[in-house]
Amino acid sequence: MVKPHPNRTHSGPSRRLDTTSFAGLALHRDLIGKAFTAIVVAFILSAIGLNTFLARRQTHEQENSVGTLHEWGRLKRDLDQVQQIMLDEHGELNTLIGTRAFYKRAPYHFPMATLLDLTNDARSGCRDRQDCLSRLDELDDLMRKLGEHSQALAIRVNERPGSVSLGDPELSEIDAYFYSVLEHVVDVRMEADATLDSVVSKSSSDSKWVSNALLVSGFTAAALLLVLLRWNARIARRLRAALRLADSARARYQRFFDEHPLPIWIYDNESLRLVAANGAAQRSFGYQEEELLDMSLEDVHPADEFGRLKTFFEASAGATFGETRAAGVWHYQTRAGEQRSMAVHHLNVAFEGRASTMAVMVDVTLELVARAELFESKQTLEYVLDHIPQGIAWKNAKHRYVGGNEIYARDAGLPSREALIGLSDHDLLWGTDANVAQDEDVRVMSGQLTRRHFERRSIAVNGSEVWISETKLPLKDQNGNIVGVLIAYDNITARRNAELVLRLQGRAIDASINGIVIAEVRPERNVVMFANAAFERITGYSSADVTGSDCDSLFHLTGDPQKWAEVRAALDHHTEANVTLSCFRKNGERFWNNVLVAPVRDEQGQVTHHVGVMSDVTALVEYQARLEHQAKYDVLTELPNRTLLDERLSEAIKRASDANSQVSVLFLDLDRFKEVNDSLGHRVGDTLLASVARRLQRLVRSTDLVARYGGDEFIIVAARASSEQLVPMLERLNAAMTEPFYVGERELYVEASIGVSTFPQDGADADTLIRNADAAMYLAKSRGRNGYQFYRPELNRAAAERLQLSTRLRRAAKTKSLQVAYQPQIDMVTGRIFGAEALLRWHDAELGVVSPAVFIPIAEETGLIQGIGEWVLRTACEQASQWRAQGLPPIRVSVNVSPVQLERSDLVGVVRAALHDSGCAADMLELEVTEGALMRNADDAARVLHDLRELGVKIAIDDFGTGYSSLSYLQRFSVDRIKIDKVFVQEIGRGTEYEALTLAVIAIAEALKFDVIAEGVETDVQRGFLVDHGCSEGQGFLYSAAVSGDAIAGMLRAAAAQADVRQQGEYAD
Repeated sequence: MVKPHPNRTHSGPSRRLDTTSFAGLALHRDLIGKAFTAIVVAFILSAIGLNTFLARRQTHEQENSVGTLHEWGRLKRDLDQVQQIMLDEHGELNTLIGTRAFYKRAPYHFPMATLLDLTNDARSGCRDRQDCLSRLDELDDLMRKLGEHSQALAIRVNERPGSVSLGDPELSEIDAYFYSVLEHVVDVRMEADATLDSVVSKSSSDSKWVSNALLVSGFTAAALLLVLLRWNARIARRLRAALRLADSARARYQRFFDEHPLPIWIYDNESLRLVAANGAAQRSFGYQEEELLDMSLEDVHPADEFGRLKTFFEASAGATFGETRAAGVWHYQTRAGEQRSMAVHHLNVAFEGRASTMAVMVDVTLELVARAELFESKQTLEYVLDHIPQGIAWKNAKHRYVGGNEIYARDAGLPSREALIGLSDHDLLWGTDANVAQDEDVRVMSGQLTRRHFERRSIAVNGSEVWISETKLPLKDQNGNIVGVLIAYDNITARRNAELVLRLQGRAIDASINGIVIAEVRPERNVVMFANAAFERITGYSSADVTGSDCDSLFHLTGDPQKWAEVRAALDHHTEANVTLSCFRKNGERFWNNVLVAPVRDEQGQVTHHVGVMSDVTALVEYQARLEHQAKYDVLTELPNRTLLDERLSEAIKRASDANSQVSVLFLDLDRFKEVNDSLGHRVGDTLLASVARRLQRLVRSTDLVARYGGDEFIIVAARASSEQLVPMLERLNAAMTEPFYVGERELYVEASIGVSTFPQDGADADTLIRNADAAMYLAKSRGRNGYQFYRPELNRAAAERLQLSTRLRRAAKTKSLQVAYQPQIDMVTGRIFGAEALLRWHDAELGVVSPAVFIPIAEETGLIQGIGEWVLRTACEQASQWRAQGLPPIRVSVNVSPVQLERSDLVGVVRAALHDSGCAADMLELEVTEGALMRNADDAARVLHDLRELGVKIAIDDFGTGYSSLSYLQRFSVDRIKIDKVFVQEIGRGTEYEALTLAVIAIAEALKFDVIAEGVETDVQRGFLVDHGCSEGQGFLYSAAVSGDAIAGMLRAAAAQADVRQQGEYAD
């Protein structure tokens, strides 16, 4: 509420700065002089001679006075212009500080040439007064220094936009010089006012004296009186013009005060009452002028600043007149109750004869709010950094750490993130790898890479080895210059282990030993001639029980007439057949029997016998049934897995397309699940995942599908869900995830980040919808977790990264920058090297070593595998020929064939050309084909393998036991060797079921007369187990990693030399 001042009145809104009128004073004196002149006119006539002399003297002095008035008036006008320009420029500068417009106005400077011209023009008004000229000289020096500082500020604004704030030291210097300039302008102007007043007063006094003298002798000097009156009128007109000039200057000052864009008011130093306030002050605080003039400083300051006000005024009591000083930032209350923050500058002035202070204010409310928000953002960022599950740190260009979060510091073996600052990698736990880390930093900071991502081994605080996924990004300053590197990593040891376990479970199959029956072809009969022991072990019937009987007598073994008819037809038409029958043992026990029937031809091509291979695949069939379930359902949660999810989602998309409706995919990722897993163990984590699965199933509609996508990721397929239904569902899911989960006696909390994509606008197939929902989920995580986000096209950057990798791979293939390494294949009994597997390697100049698991699928998708595969084949054949030409023992070289290459119609021709051009013998080349590749198109694969074997090339099935082929297909394919997958080999010695599977594979190879080799042999325990059970060939790190062709040649020479030594020793004995 506005409080009136009890001891002071004012004239209302018309109140202005001091405006005492010189014109009124001169008019008053002139009237008195004329009256006196009329009284004494008679005396003037009697003293005409004296009056003539006095008149001439007075005329001369009046002319001098008028000239002086004009000169000092011009001086004041020039100073007015100087002051107006200075205040306008400075006001605009303060108004624009911190705004975008300020940085667009460059270079910023005061118009120095104009100001200096005005002060030079003003010198003529000083005449010969040295003190006035000295003041103007000092004013010139101050304005030049002000110009230098403003020019320096302009240069800095141009070079570093955004580097100037309200508290900048350069602005403080400009303010100091600005107010010093104003102080000198005010001093010179006040001196001009005093001189004008003196001239006017003296002129008026002299005029009165002469008029009195003329009245005394008026009658005697009438003619002179008329002349004198004419001169007086002329002087009066000039005097009035000079006074109008002074009033105009005061009006300009008043207008400058009222219209200045910055809030300005003047308060009395003793009473602290406001005595003047301009329009900007009225608008800023919401008060009318008369209301402000009824207020004191305590009325506009908040109560909590009264103590500060008192202290400030006590400290400012000794300030001198004209002194300018920065008063700091103060808070004010507006009429609307809002609080404004103002940066205030004070100028000591005299107002109506009393010591007063002019306050010029700049509104810095938004700047202070921005600073507070910046501080809050910094605090929030530090909190987030310390609570995200990633290790994050950043270094400067000298490889010194300047910050990081607690996880990074803890993993580096430090007590806190503060301890990290100033250290280098040499000082940390992984100091032995510091040079490698710094080389990576240099590559990122040099601008070669915009992003560096890789996986590597590291050392944990407890000394164990861990895997981390690390990303490095360049850090840039506000000018875009790279000044450091940002490092972020995840500990992916648990993920790698989990992936290995899932891969083993998904690939494992069952196997058994085969029974073999040979039947002789006779007219109308196929008589059993032989049955091995495995047959009796499988069926319970001895060889004697079936020898001599027709194969039809075996029909009673089966309860599947339709399948047996296929076998009968193959026998009658001398073709191959492969069927799996439901059979019965001699004791009546039912089992599943995989039967392969194949004709045997003599030299003339006549069929003389049939060979039947039967396998007890009961375990395999049952295992395949379990695998089928596991292939579609998650073992832990019993939810549909990715395979079944793809099927169901594809079906839902088709139905939605037909019905012109929508299908939404909700991708859920649990927040903070890793903390539970790491702190309480996987058992608790698994139980928690199962609980989450059950809760999700309860939350969705019966028509919705809940699937586990992997790890702590779940997907919900919501068909026919409108946007109005989706949002409540998402809110319900987020709310439900915040409720506690109970695992035993533990109360656990996790949350979920959800990404949503919708058919048809976000994708037309299952893969696209899932990928886009995943991208939206990561956006939800980045925005604070426990929320949801809908997909937007700009989220999908993975495709761009994949395209980049494809482009670099295409360039690498074109420039032949790929490499072929060779892993020796060893006779594990004698230690002899009998072969080498050719393995493709890629070391990119920017990406580093790229895993084949990453670039081979891309090569297959883009078709590059055709050219790359042919190049590897030719390189391997040429290397085998070089070894032979060097006189080394002949060894076979194995080359992997991609499924895409296997489907190539001219594969046989490509192999034939590679053998011919290189001079490599066909029996020295082995082609490895995965079980999955064979099963993609079994009939075509069988024909291609048959043609390749006709060339003399050896064929091996790679990764045997990890696919889904039935054993009967092995008889159809022209195969020489089976490779035991390293997944099985690595489990040897751990007492798992994979040892039994390994034995089964060896038995299958033995029964089918295939060679068998184990890959991934890394320990003596594994080697011993394999050798003891009939597998004498192997390859792996126990013997050697993949090496160059020259290194293989060195191994062969060393082996030959050792053999010579042993042979000489035998001769000596």
